[in-house]
Amino acid sequence: MQPKTTRKFDEQVFNDLKRTIMNMSRASRLRKADSRYAMEVPEDIGIKLNNGCNLRCKHCYEWNEDGFHREMTKEDQRKEIDIALVEKLLAFTREKKSKLYLWGGEPLYYSQFSQLADLLEQDQRTVTLCTNAVLVEQHLESLLKIGEGLVVLASLEGFEAENDAIRGKGTYQKVIQAVRLLLELQRKGIFKGKVSISLTMNDAMIPKLFSFMQHFQEMGVDSVYFVYPWYISAESAADMDNLYRKELSWLNPAEPGSCSWHSFTYRISPENVELLKEEVRRISEHTWSSRIRFMPALELDEIGDFVSGVQMTGMKRKECLAISTRMDVLPSGNVTPCKFFPELAVGNISEAPANEVWHGENYGKHRELLSCGLMPVCSRCGLLYHYGR
Repeated sequence: MQPKTTRKFDEQVFNDLKRTIMNMSRASRLRKADSRYAMEVPEDIGIKLNNGCNLRCKHCYEWNEDGFHREMTKEDQRKEIDIALVEKLLAFTREKKSKLYLWGGEPLYYSQFSQLADLLEQDQRTVTLCTNAVLVEQHLESLLKIGEGLVVLASLEGFEAENDAIRGKGTYQKVIQAVRLLLELQRKGIFKGKVSISLTMNDAMIPKLFSFMQHFQEMGVDSVYFVYPWYISAESAADMDNLYRKELSWLNPAEPGSCSWHSFTYRISPENVELLKEEVRRISEHTWSSRIRFMPALELDEIGDFVSGVQMTGMKRKECLAISTRMDVLPSGNVTPCKFFPELAVGNISEAPANEVWHGENYGKHRELLSCGLMPVCSRCGLLYHYGR
């Protein structure tokens, strides 16, 4: 279920969407013949620039009280990807102009962001920057360099009171100031990219989602994403531990209970589910001038089970195609087929060419495993809904 919009796709967005659909169709068809199939060069590259972040959001699976980054060594908490590895990825994907997704941690907290912007200025492509937006003004010059392919996806968790209760006092005003600045520069033709907003749904904002959408539509943002919390129940996490030990033993599994999937504990309260469904219905019946997307695009009768942690997939998803079309690289240079879960790393681009990792034996074994069915945590991964079928 996705609401209607009067906003038209520009040529770049249309071409990106067309590429994604064509590649998904091709990957799905070829994986039926070869369970280890991968595109020659990935269509998309996710780069987790760093583990560090300047905020401590209460819903964050990395840095909240249950966040798996808290179990890292101090060295790993401060880990950033070497800019030489970014250059390596750009070279690997230059001919294809693979789309980039930059995240963290907080990508604008990355100490080499200005050097990264210089690289992207010379290698224009679609770049999505997933950011808390607090440091936008500090890095404005760099952001302007990246060009018309840039999408600044700024995170907010509601209006000022609701947002600051989760993200920290004063963050709402800083983000709003940054968004307004970018939109003003966009109107003047100085900022060539797009500005979008992402909100992870939470109890306090459920009655106000429609109003939130109205507010940012009036502000003039390109898109608003309403994200259901990626809640993984204790039972699903335990099931994943078992699969990890049995089917992925060649990865030298960590101790049960210590893996990242145990950190996805943020959830919507059961008593608010019906109210959430009503607000989703209300938003979906309206036509908006900004683009609006629910992530994932659940039907009303799927919402209850999804937000309560039932091990089910929304949108009737049964097949992940990201493992054949997208590469995700962590700050260490490790490559993981599954963006959110570093334990599943299958190689490292500081130790081998990116092409060798992408087409390597370990990646192939993971693709083969997923050809037999999804893992217990797959239903709470955004890539399944963006790239899956």
